[in-house]
Amino acid sequence: MKKVKKILLSGFLVLLLILSTFATWIYSQVDSALPVLSGKTTIMGLSANAIIDRDIQGIPTIKTDSRADLAVATGFIHAQERFFQMDLLRRNAAGELASLFGAMAVNYDKSIRLHRFRDRAVTILNQLPKEQLALVNAYTIGVNEGLRALKAKPFEYLLLQQEPVAWREEDSILTILSMYLDLQYKDGARERTLGLIQANFSPAIYAFLNPKGSIWDAAIDNTQYSPAPLPKISWQTQQNTSAQHMQTNPTYVAKTDYSSEDFPGSNNWAVAGEISSTGSAIVANDMHLGIRVPNTWFRASFEYQDKNEQAIKVTGLTLPGTPLMVTGSNGNIAWGFTNSYGDWNDVIILETNDDNSQYLTPEGYKNFTYHKQMIAIKGEPSAEITIKETIWGPVIGQNEKQQLLALRWVAHDIQAVNFYAQQLEKAKNINEAFNIANQLGIPAQNMMVGDKAGDISWTIAGPIPKKSADFGEVPTSWADGKNHWQGYLPKSQYPNVKQPQQHRLWTANSRVVGGKMLAKIGNGGYALGARSQQIRDNLFAKEIFDEKALLSIALDNKAKFLERWQQFILNNVLNQQPIQQTTNEHLTHWQEIKAVLSEEDLRASTDSVAYRFVRNFRINLRDEVFEALNQQLTQLDKHYQFHTIRHQIETPLWQLIHAQPKHFLNDKHKTWSEYFNAALEKTYHDMTINQPLSAATWGQQNTTDIRHPITNGVPLLSSWLNMPATALPGDSYMPLVQGKAFGASERMVVSPGHEESGILHMPTSQAGHPLSPYYRLGHKDWEQGKPSPFLPGKTKYTLTLLSY
Repeated sequence: MKKVKKILLSGFLVLLLILSTFATWIYSQVDSALPVLSGKTTIMGLSANAIIDRDIQGIPTIKTDSRADLAVATGFIHAQERFFQMDLLRRNAAGELASLFGAMAVNYDKSIRLHRFRDRAVTILNQLPKEQLALVNAYTIGVNEGLRALKAKPFEYLLLQQEPVAWREEDSILTILSMYLDLQYKDGARERTLGLIQANFSPAIYAFLNPKGSIWDAAIDNTQYSPAPLPKISWQTQQNTSAQHMQTNPTYVAKTDYSSEDFPGSNNWAVAGEISSTGSAIVANDMHLGIRVPNTWFRASFEYQDKNEQAIKVTGLTLPGTPLMVTGSNGNIAWGFTNSYGDWNDVIILETNDDNSQYLTPEGYKNFTYHKQMIAIKGEPSAEITIKETIWGPVIGQNEKQQLLALRWVAHDIQAVNFYAQQLEKAKNINEAFNIANQLGIPAQNMMVGDKAGDISWTIAGPIPKKSADFGEVPTSWADGKNHWQGYLPKSQYPNVKQPQQHRLWTANSRVVGGKMLAKIGNGGYALGARSQQIRDNLFAKEIFDEKALLSIALDNKAKFLERWQQFILNNVLNQQPIQQTTNEHLTHWQEIKAVLSEEDLRASTDSVAYRFVRNFRINLRDEVFEALNQQLTQLDKHYQFHTIRHQIETPLWQLIHAQPKHFLNDKHKTWSEYFNAALEKTYHDMTINQPLSAATWGQQNTTDIRHPITNGVPLLSSWLNMPATALPGDSYMPLVQGKAFGASERMVVSPGHEESGILHMPTSQAGHPLSPYYRLGHKDWEQGKPSPFLPGKTKYTLTLLSY
């Protein structure tokens, strides 16, 4: 027995030794993947030495003698800090995630391969101007040198048991194409949804569900559009489809999604020198994206000499994967972006021959072209798919009438991507900035620019299709040649607003302008104007602004959008008549709700129960009111997505609940009060599961869940890699946009020439490595809305890159 115990003890000690050795090896590998912060490192690609000074948060100031060397150094530091993030961006656009994550990513890769973005990236690369190509080449050298200089591969590849693949020049183009996937509809979903509604309901119903304007509109040119009146016939009594077809699609199942209001976009606004404390313009920008670890952006300051030996200094945000400064200030201009929801793609109904082997064009019938694609899958044989294309773009599916559909999209053209934004680093005023902005190859953005002289301006940055006619809201045929794109809008015709008389400008993903300018941009699904309106009102509430005053607008969580909903519940739902007709239990609930909703200053604050209740009630009532519509349209076409029109639905929803037309009632609810009561009870029920209503705060629902993507597959690493879960104020229909893993990916306020008093903070941190000395540093400033300095701080680490 003693011998057995001795053997077991020896075995245990050996196992412990093996485990400790393995753990030590793992730690050493992870530790060896840390970026080089100090000392000297010799790398290829430089014409002269480069200096990288980092402050305590890891924010670098990169100093070189030329822009080419700056690109090399930027690539080096991006790869050292963020290579896995860069890899995900290029794979996301190329449809190559399955080679990293296996079968779980195959379906996504298949959906992306429709666009053949890697092929298109190579085509774009080969036609770049010489200067831009040199920039990309230099950056690529820097990335691969940065990867080579790591003592071990980035820790994510250790966990995935993969080797990192070297960066290629076209990967920087794929990085920008990945932003197209984030910011624009890749599958024509909204246009297909509107087309389904138009094809199966009356013009009155279509106009009602697709209003041209609302009371929330806050365009910078003061244009207004009216919503449509209530239709005389409801969607529940009108259908233009066969019962047989409706049975082929799944039944719609209502699922409450209280996070459904997230809307990729941004806020930006500017004040002119006449009303700024600095005498120069002040530009504010917070770009709203999904937030994960590490953050989308990487802060940096560039110092170099241009070809004319002019000293350039520009500070702001870079996008790892590209050599460009995305937003920031160069001392003469400051600029920022919000996503423009213009009409950047069109769904085309194909007129085919009997066997669908050809499609009609203005030149007659043409054969489809086919492209084979191989999808590499980790741990499995590769999968082959075939992409079917037309002269206009790939075939993306069928509509409810079994007609083939193709997609015409800006992202498929060579105009989609270029690196001309590098010229913004040298622009001296709004006019020079405009000349650059209207030639940029990026997903179309609302660009806000302010200059040192005090002038402010707005324009669209990115390619704008020039259309032959007024079409594109719904799918159309292009067979007869009447509908087509006539290339792209020349820069001389771009919409813009310069030096407004009110000395204020603002955008927030809603309609910015009307009339002829709107006709050029189109409507690809604008946000409701509530955020824009609240920003506008805040800008007119003061006469003079400094940077902190503009930051306070970004942090405004007042629920102006929901104030009328609060009053609606109090006055129309919790009224005396239904209270007298309900049960004692419901009466108790309603009295409790009424007490909660007496809160006068409704805000999306973490301790507010009233805000959470009003917000969720609205969502529940919306889902109840449009449940029959969603049921019908889902049965017609499984590709129908209510989500794509959820913001514009606010206007018809408000009209319905106030007019309360009997012909819009259904078998489920015989009166409008039943609709209201059902939404009220569901909201109460969902908020009081295992807790009293008084504990159901907005902060409880709006607690952050900001993750490193690796932890989705390895949850044991969550506490090591993810950001702490924190209850935060803010929501969607207000300037302070905040969700669980969505919100301001940065907040910037800066006056050109006065960068020392500027403000910039962002979530997570600079670091992508959990053992970095500045991992998570700066995250609390973002959480708390602190006015962190725009410029990098005192140098803590200095790295010298030596040229061969």
